[in-house]
Amino acid sequence: MGGFNPILHKPHLCKCGCGIETKKFHGHYNFFIKGHGNRGRIAWNKGKGFSALSRKKMSLARLGKEPSNKIRVDVAGLHKLYVVLQKSMDETAGILNISSDVVKNRLQSLGWSRSTKATCSLPEFREKMRIIRIKALTSSKVLQSPNKLEQLVYRTLDQLGVEYEKQVPLFNKFVVDALFPRQKLVLEIFGRYWHELPVNLKKDFSKKKYLEKCGYKVEEVWDYEIKKDGAFLPLQNILKKHNLYST
Repeated sequence: MGGFNPILHKPHLCKCGCGIETKKFHGHYNFFIKGHGNRGRIAWNKGKGFSALSRKKMSLARLGKEPSNKIRVDVAGLHKLYVVLQKSMDETAGILNISSDVVKNRLQSLGWSRSTKATCSLPEFREKMRIIRIKALTSSKVLQSPNKLEQLVYRTLDQLGVEYEKQVPLFNKFVVDALFPRQKLVLEIFGRYWHELPVNLKKDFSKKKYLEKCGYKVEEVWDYEIKKDGAFLPLQNILKKHNLYST
């Protein structure tokens, strides 16, 4: 054990030189009054105010990043990798053995940073987005959550005894509500509240044109048709039209 320290157990003046006596805290007297610990000390910048550059360096140091102006960057290699060979920022940083933040700062200072349009046109970016799209389309949340209108249509199709598939992703672009694979027939189930919005009308039109271009026939059934005549009659007419149902 450290033993008894008489200095800590009797009143004494604050070590900062203010002349005020310290108070007892948890059984002993502190060396400094609260808030006086840094008084009289000379800062590393010799008491001068911090410049903007110094504040930036300190903020980068707190984030665990080294200021980019202290790191030497091979500008010729940077130009060849990023501009000529169209490497990504992370790949360029890995080859040059520097952090991606340094590469980003240096590219911005040189005016070589790519635009968003140029970045989106890169093959690796397109491949990455394609994989993300496939995962989103084939996720259980998308494929196993039909709404009430879709559930009603599916029950009616089951009663009619036709062979079909529910919630099928096609071409890694779309998910169709119902697919009749033998006839290459797509059935879309639309609600007026959502699918009559101008933005969604345009999307649905482009989706239909793309599927027809790929050799699929597209039929639509709307919620107002089902509310008026029930689900059986409009579905029966669609199936008869494509020789999928006979009375």
